[in-house]
Amino acid sequence: MRRKIGQLQWLRYLIFVCGFLLFWEWLRPLDQISDTGNLPIFVVFTAICFLLSALKLRWWVSFLLKFVLMVIVLQVFLIQENLISGSWFTFILTELENNLQLLFTGEFVSLTPFFRTLLFLTLLWLMSYLLYYWFIVVNRIFFFIIMTFLYIGILDTFTPYDGSGAIVRVFLISFFAMGISTFAKLYQGREKRKFPKQVLLWSIPLLSILAVSAAVGYAAPKLPPQWADPVPFIQTMSDNNNENEGEGGIQKVGYGENDSRLGGPFVQDNSIAFWAATEASGYWRVDSKDVYTGKGWERSREAEPQSFQSGDQVGIDLYTENVATEAREAIVYPSQNQILDRLVYPYGVQTFFSGQVGAAVDSDFGVVETFNRAQYPDENYTIAFEEPQYNIDDLRNDSELDDDNTHYRYTQLPEYLPERVRELAEEITSSADTRYDKAKAVEQYFNQNGFQYQTQDIPVPEDDQDYVDQFLFESKIGYCDNFSSAMVVLLRAADIPARWVKGFTAGQPGSNPSVSTPDGMSSYLITNGNAHSWVEVYFPETGWVPFEPTQGFTNPAEFTSEEDETPETPEAETETPEEEEQSPAPEQPEEQQQEEEQAADSQTDRASIHPLYWVIPSAVFLIAALALYFTRYKWLTAYYIRKYRNEQSEETYEKAYHYLLRLLAHKGFKRHSGQTLREYAITIDREFGNKQMSELTSEYERILYRNEKSAPAWINAVELWENLIKQAAS
Repeated sequence: MRRKIGQLQWLRYLIFVCGFLLFWEWLRPLDQISDTGNLPIFVVFTAICFLLSALKLRWWVSFLLKFVLMVIVLQVFLIQENLISGSWFTFILTELENNLQLLFTGEFVSLTPFFRTLLFLTLLWLMSYLLYYWFIVVNRIFFFIIMTFLYIGILDTFTPYDGSGAIVRVFLISFFAMGISTFAKLYQGREKRKFPKQVLLWSIPLLSILAVSAAVGYAAPKLPPQWADPVPFIQTMSDNNNENEGEGGIQKVGYGENDSRLGGPFVQDNSIAFWAATEASGYWRVDSKDVYTGKGWERSREAEPQSFQSGDQVGIDLYTENVATEAREAIVYPSQNQILDRLVYPYGVQTFFSGQVGAAVDSDFGVVETFNRAQYPDENYTIAFEEPQYNIDDLRNDSELDDDNTHYRYTQLPEYLPERVRELAEEITSSADTRYDKAKAVEQYFNQNGFQYQTQDIPVPEDDQDYVDQFLFESKIGYCDNFSSAMVVLLRAADIPARWVKGFTAGQPGSNPSVSTPDGMSSYLITNGNAHSWVEVYFPETGWVPFEPTQGFTNPAEFTSEEDETPETPEAETETPEEEEQSPAPEQPEEQQQEEEQAADSQTDRASIHPLYWVIPSAVFLIAALALYFTRYKWLTAYYIRKYRNEQSEETYEKAYHYLLRLLAHKGFKRHSGQTLREYAITIDREFGNKQMSELTSEYERILYRNEKSAPAWINAVELWENLIKQAAS
């Protein structure tokens, strides 16, 4: 009998090897669908963890060996300090402290490679044990096989990973494992001696069927794809720099350079773009474009950046000397996970101060490009700027005498612009006398007239449709690109020079965990979700003045008037729906009712923008719950042994005996219907090769039914119970 049990154990270990090969298929795609490096090392680590689990060493020996192996992997690939030095422990403690703080605050994209690798190795460690339990202890492999097929199928369908070969391998491995598992179950309940011969007779037909099935499946004709290829969609979703932003369809929010085709919905991306410490919060300008094509925005010429040295005047003159200013300073801390090849800057930028990063500026478009940002991804730079304060009276009294080049360039519109757009521009501005009042009238037009801020279900114009015309007269829903483009086009239709500007909003207040905020400055976190576009209107005697038409946003510039000493910029800053979708910005709508509605929408959106906030804790909780469930007989056994060892009562002993019956049934030795306890005990004794179950059952009957409570009988029964419990649990 012992020989048969040992033979069955070898079959289970063969199934366990199949389990490792199936899990290997889970690891293979990682180098294509993620930035996971050194994949062979993770595979070797997993194989050793599987081997240690199969050897059934003492738990502390297995734990120690796996822990040492994990330390070796981390030391070789990620830790520069010597393993035996004090700096090694300091590095570990610092990494754990910083990353746990990021983990609990939900800043998952900021986790360091060391901590992410540590979590991944821990996951591989846990999976090796869970699969050992599924494949060896409870002999349940079908669920994991189904999950593997689903995993490969989803990756093959929705990612660039080609799962054709993986599906064939999974098919062969899984069906071979299921065949061997079925044989083990059949052989377990029968008395057979010629074990090797039985395995051979079972394996040859099994392997033959698998080979024929695989060959037929490979050679058989196959239907072409029945659905559209989803890979372009996934590539757009996973493009951190959003290079496909202008190509329509669902996009990932963030700064991108291609704006030639706007429209369509986007998904939220809260990965960090940069941190900033500044003396005055406001929009971070990056670029401007001057040609409206009817589908999006382009430049009238290629950018021609001119190099400048750190500390030199940049030459981006957005306003004239007539504008009152106040000297300010800001520090930008780029994110290591997202490299922007352009410098961001506030209005009134004068100089950049940086160490190794070289830059060049095209002052016409306001673009500051970098030469070697990738070589110094974490180098910060300091900006000296003059914060402007625009006087409303001066803007209203502006001469409006544009030079011919500026006027021609920034009133450009496509020839096929629908006439109703021009008619609407005339209608909106007809009652205003000055350029400023006309610009304000267009800006305020979007706060009424049925327009709604929205990021989903945004249509993409057809080939014969104009982007702005569709927004103004058909959909009336959109986000910042819709609102800002529509305002520029309406202003140009009213013969007012204007241009389209993009960058980032002020961001959300928050401390940078890497550096301390200088005195007199406030720290802000700017994410990809803060990417934004707005409008600049030209005033000959003032310069370029920013306007904000998007619902829920307030103009970041400060406006003053002699009639009202209070600046037009609102005192309070309130988060808006755009903060959740495209870009956070201070909000103070003109009507209180609108403010309350937008605040409610903002809170509703905020509850759903961070799926990782609940996905990761839920996944951890689920894994922990599964681990507890699948190992319940191990920890319940230890608990009951400790609990019942010193208790002496009929009720306690009855519970202990019934738990033993449940444990034996869980291990495959279920008591048949109508079988007496003594008959069942004889069956168990045959399986284990002893008579302990019969003795325990006899003691159980004497103590429980005959009311014999002598101490020696009780001690003997408890010892028998513990021995059987440990033997069954092993």
